Amino acid sequence: MAYDGVTMYLVRRELQELLTGARVEKINQPDKLTIILQLRKHNTSHQLLCSADPRLARIHLYRGKAENPPAAPAFCMLLRKHLAGARLLSVAQDDLERIMTFVFQATDEFGIPTEKKLICEIMGKHSNLILVKTGKGQPATVLGSIKAVNEEMSRYRVVLPGAPYYPPPAQNKLDLFALDEEQLTEIFAGMGKIPPTQALVRAVLGIGKDLAEEIVSRCCPQGALHPLEVVRPLTIALREVAVQLAAGRITPSVTCRSGEKPRLYLFSPAPESDPAARSFSSINAALADFYSSLAAQEAEKAHRQQLLQIIRSGINRTEKKLRLQETELREMENAGRYRIFGELLTANLHLLKTGMDKAEVPNYYDEHARRIVIPLEPSQTPQENAQRYFKKYRKLRDGRQILERRVRETREDLAYLESLLVAVSHADLPGLLEIREEMEQAGFIQKKDRNKAPAKLVSQPLHFRSPDGIDIFVGKNNKQNDRLTLRTAHKEYIWLHVKDLPGSHVIVCHSNPPVATVYAAASLAAGYSKAAASANVPVDYTKVKYVKKPKGAKPGMVVYTNQKTIYVTPKQSLPAEA
Repeated sequence: MAYDGVTMYLVRRELQELLTGARVEKINQPDKLTIILQLRKHNTSHQLLCSADPRLARIHLYRGKAENPPAAPAFCMLLRKHLAGARLLSVAQDDLERIMTFVFQATDEFGIPTEKKLICEIMGKHSNLILVKTGKGQPATVLGSIKAVNEEMSRYRVVLPGAPYYPPPAQNKLDLFALDEEQLTEIFAGMGKIPPTQALVRAVLGIGKDLAEEIVSRCCPQGALHPLEVVRPLTIALREVAVQLAAGRITPSVTCRSGEKPRLYLFSPAPESDPAARSFSSINAALADFYSSLAAQEAEKAHRQQLLQIIRSGINRTEKKLRLQETELREMENAGRYRIFGELLTANLHLLKTGMDKAEVPNYYDEHARRIVIPLEPSQTPQENAQRYFKKYRKLRDGRQILERRVRETREDLAYLESLLVAVSHADLPGLLEIREEMEQAGFIQKKDRNKAPAKLVSQPLHFRSPDGIDIFVGKNNKQNDRLTLRTAHKEYIWLHVKDLPGSHVIVCHSNPPVATVYAAASLAAGYSKAAASANVPVDYTKVKYVKKPKGAKPGMVVYTNQKTIYVTPKQSLPAEA
């Protein structure tokens, strides 16, 4: 979502009513580009978040608890120096430009009242938070900013302490509150054939992409039309928005469907049939929810990418290790040859002498007793040469047993890493944190030193309902698979897993479910597995009581018996999902 001028207008309106006269209690800077002012009015505290983050530049009331760095950054210290204890006089916006100004009455070091302004420019990568002081008849002077802008960075203006403050250049777009059809037609005529949504963003001040889509969806037929073809309905819709905006008649709602970015609606409520829709009584509450959902998605995405990178790197290393071990194992298959050399030398000691570099003797192990040439060490006696070959044989034989065990362990490690890869691709944020903890315990990730334990997010299995109304649970990671199968599920319930591949454990909460339910559960087992993109996938199923965890096995690793196999098309949802 682009935080546009209309959104800022609505936020300013609420802040003006709620915060005017409030006193600044605390000022914090949780990250490089975000500040939080705590203001108190009528015995109630409010947190005002202002961010110049290019991806999430915004202003709104904040209800969370942000973690602050041990040492306050310089801009935070500057704000504390000038605004601590100050009273908020007003909140202003320049037309529908994305510039909001908070005017404070503060006192200087001599106790003299002074006026300070915190100017928040919300303009994508050019966003900035700037503290200025004002004087009668004098231009505002920059005291400091969250981003310094020098001559090399901008030819239009500098934003440095001591420099005069100049606002960003005006956009010179149409005024939403005073536009008419003729103006809109004239501007659209010079734009060429572009979608109406794009035309609105370019033409009308304060309208961003999301709001433009909301307006176009209200008045224009679907399809990429030339904006000139829909000037009249767009003009009517824009006037309606202007009236609603001026009267404060908005119906903010947020939708956040799985796998999609959250969406904020201002004037058109989200469809009532949408189970992901949430309605709010104020724009600030809606924005707080929207950005909280977006931050959770960003955190989930970052965790997933980090874990996937670690797991894929681990898989590459483990596959290389396995190839080397298997090559070494094939070489050890010649160990029996050295035993034969030793026995043939022992049988022919009477023909051999010290100093010989080879022995040509009959091979009694060959059905035709063909002669074989055996290399000798000239400095050793024939008996010592025979013992040397016996010793080499025993070493390779014993080493082969050790190496075979290591190959089995490496294959288990590879299967485990592949199971993590499947789990990470389907996990939500709590599940990803649980997988990270599992990987730390398994030694794949170095444990971080934590001064305090983070809040424990509980990851739950996916819950579906079969066409027959029977509950089906799908584990989302290895630890969850263990809990679901070995602790939670009744011994008579049905357990399913994709055959011979990494995947989720699936539990059908019934001892003798209908065939349709078994096939539905099997399709989920295939869908949440390494075979998710395949067709006609084999899935094993048996009762939970026949599923066992070998001693010392890694999380999620089990063995099972009494299984049957069916073939299904992978799915990740059911029509009757709970």
